[in-house]
Amino acid sequence: MKREKTKHRGIYKVGETYYVTYYVGSKKFEKAVGPNLSVALKEKMDRETKIRRGNHEILERQEKTTMDQLIDLYKKEGDKKRYILQFEKVYREHFGNRRICTINRSELFKFRDKIKVTPRKRGGAEVTSSTVNRVLAGLRRLLNFAVARQYLEESPFPKDPKSGLFFSEKKGLRHYFTEEQMEKILGACPGWLHPIVLTLYLTGMRLGEVLGLRWEWVDLNDGVIYLASSKTLKDSTGRGQRVVLQQELVELFKTLPRRSEWVFFRYDGGPYLRDHIYKPFKKILEALKLDHKLFSLKELRHTTATLMHLKGSPLTAIKDQLRHTSSKTTESFYIGSDIEYQRQQIEKLILDNQKLPEA
Repeated sequence: MKREKTKHRGIYKVGETYYVTYYVGSKKFEKAVGPNLSVALKEKMDRETKIRRGNHEILERQEKTTMDQLIDLYKKEGDKKRYILQFEKVYREHFGNRRICTINRSELFKFRDKIKVTPRKRGGAEVTSSTVNRVLAGLRRLLNFAVARQYLEESPFPKDPKSGLFFSEKKGLRHYFTEEQMEKILGACPGWLHPIVLTLYLTGMRLGEVLGLRWEWVDLNDGVIYLASSKTLKDSTGRGQRVVLQQELVELFKTLPRRSEWVFFRYDGGPYLRDHIYKPFKKILEALKLDHKLFSLKELRHTTATLMHLKGSPLTAIKDQLRHTSSKTTESFYIGSDIEYQRQQIEKLILDNQKLPEA
């Protein structure tokens, strides 16, 4: 597109977007600002003020850092969160050598839409909205890391939660296994898989947390697992987040072999990976004629919450067991219901000794 000059030195326009140019030492830089001239003028003044104050190195770093460089820095100096690094390949493929200062809000929407329509490796269907949201959440955390380390002035992610960037996820009525189904599933599990599935069911822990569980985090005297980290709840005590063990599970743990640092380990002493669990569990569901498109391992966490709810456990207790920051998350996304339960509840409105009017 044609580059149009303006009456303001160092500011030009391409299409509907204003750009500012400035020098850091002898090097020339330019930045896309947006469709507003007054914002471009303010940006120009802010840049020149920073240069006069001697922030040359910070400005140059902010203008030159690419996504590849940021990811490498995060892996070296960041907190190495799994929910960020698991999408490393996606971030590199889409942004790669792109300078992170050039990523704007419209780019984020394009990135979201591209991820959404990308065929999944398994089945070929488009990526689910919840997965896209996780990809975006990881990218947001990564760019916030860049801001904190002064590799980026501000994150392009909108601060308004109603911006529409993240997909809205369906709330309530999540799928879960009934007690009868859980008994059949546990009965069909081979010996090595049974304690893993039972732990998932009786604790509400995530699969990654169970597979990465170490004996040093398990206190069988108190019947508690202390998890040092979680993506949803920060630990302020230093000892770890508490996962209370049912007595049946405490007795099970006492019988498990301790030939490895991991509670659940393979023949070589190393921990199980997700792929070791998914396929055998899927075969069990197929054998029991349970639709594996509606049910999977993640439903075990929903099952823990929902059955606790159906048995009368207070919402606070369920929230604490699942280690959610807010009870709204527990109520909206992890507690399901069914027609029979709703029928039982609505029947409570029937008054004793009250007759229906005759027709």
